[in-house]
Amino acid sequence: MGLLIFALLAILFEGLFRGTRLSSTLQLRSHGVYHAQFEIKWFALEDFVQENGGVDVILLGNSMVNTGIDPEILGQRYEYRTGRELRIFNFGVEGLTVAPNSALARLLVREYHPGVLIFVTEMRDYTAVNGVDIEEQLLSDEWLTARLGGKVTLRAWLKDRSFLVKHLLPYRNWNRADFPDTFLQNQYRKLATSPSGYEADYYPRGTAWLPPDPADPAEQALFSMFANYTMDPGRLANLADLLAVTSEGTRVLITELPLHPNYFLYFNDPAAHAKYLEELVPFITSRGGVFLPPLPSELIPDSFRSDYYHLNYKGAMVYSALLADQLAELCLNEGVCLQPMEQAR
Repeated sequence: MGLLIFALLAILFEGLFRGTRLSSTLQLRSHGVYHAQFEIKWFALEDFVQENGGVDVILLGNSMVNTGIDPEILGQRYEYRTGRELRIFNFGVEGLTVAPNSALARLLVREYHPGVLIFVTEMRDYTAVNGVDIEEQLLSDEWLTARLGGKVTLRAWLKDRSFLVKHLLPYRNWNRADFPDTFLQNQYRKLATSPSGYEADYYPRGTAWLPPDPADPAEQALFSMFANYTMDPGRLANLADLLAVTSEGTRVLITELPLHPNYFLYFNDPAAHAKYLEELVPFITSRGGVFLPPLPSELIPDSFRSDYYHLNYKGAMVYSALLADQLAELCLNEGVCLQPMEQAR
């Protein structure tokens, strides 16, 4: 009798979530993936596509993309310059290097068929020791494994298909002492993320002008990582996988945010960035991608930065407009334009 009542209640609530607006009004949904911000972006993109009838351009990268590019400003400026109206979504997720982003690129292109994928990369993407824990935890998740074409378990199927399960999973760690704080933090981040996926940074630390201190224990990991910088072949293979989505009809553009000059003080070799670009750019263009050179760092004032990598909301406003101008010039002068989804395919 208990099992029967449970089954009937499950069917009732599944129908309720599917047949009413309750599904979209509740704040959090989950597929059980450990990376909360990834899930916020995943469901935000799902809602964005339903609301707008599709997505034309997806911005991909790490937290620098998340807080550094406002799709609304980018789209408005690009339309002003070119006359092309586009649906743009920011799928920047903190902590993700080129390795997980290459897998996500394949999944997003297969799911949503955007006309253009813009991947914002940086030198840390190509060091083998950077972001490994996050990569392993994300890509080993059973739901994501199934969505990427791997083994489909009953649990993964329920996480993917059941509206009831997706609304219960945010509460799966209810018995942990840190659950209230974590739940409220995730709810706040969801509310702080715009419908087009942008999460503004309103709390700038304002320390970009301070050079890194080699004697500071907190800086040792970066100094060690960049001491003898080389691009890892495995990470370049991940980039090649990302660029391979061009075979699906999606154009891939790759660029780099204008990093603060103090970022490059971590490197022993003052020419490390130039050498990196000398290797990176031919790799991209030989595989059908388009590389947009990073804009001069002096275009972003120090007060518009959170640190050497991230832009605050003021910096995001400036950079989004500058990136739109750069993309517009590419379109107007070279004919490489951001295309609506239906025109690209």
